[in-house]
Formats: sequence, C-alpha cells, structure tokens
Amino acid sequence: MAAAADFEQAVGQAFIVETGAGRVSLELSAVNRIAASPRPGGGFSLLFRGPPEIALPQATYSLAGAGDVHDIFIVPIAADATGRVYEAVFN
Repeated sequence: MAAAADFEQAVGQAFIVETGAGRVSLELSAVNRIAASPRPGGGFSLLFRGPPEIALPQATYSLAGAGDVHDIFIVPIAADATGRVYEAVFN
C-alpha cells in the first residue's frame, strides 16, 4: 500500500505516463498529508503538473518514476498557461 513517505522524496521529479497519444511527463509538485484520514498509515494527496497542450481525462494511469511504477487514479483540477494540475487522493 502506498504511503506519503513513498512520494515525499520524489517532489520535483518527473513521472512518465504512457497514453494512446504517446508519453506524457507529469511533475510531482506536492505531497499533502490528510490528518484526519481513517486510512491505515494515514491519508495523503499528490499534486502533479503536466504540460498545457495535453489534457488527460480522469482515469487510472501507470506512472513510472521515483524508481517504481504506480497505478494511480488522477483527476484534473486546474489549468493555466503554464500547465495542467492533476490530483490523486489516498484516503
């Protein structure tokens, strides 16, 4: 089971997502712990920033990075001129 500590050292690193249109690089920009989570080991959320020209729909993706591959359900939550932001919540 994934834990916040598995990702905290990877903030700022790229995770590669394979899509039907090719590879997309998502940078892990934040790990936020969820204090009141009932999840064993504690809950947390991950924020990823991707390129502005590619919009990934909410879905489960295999993200390769930080020496491992993780199947993570991400949801697009914001977009601006510099990129798109995706969130994954483990709660």
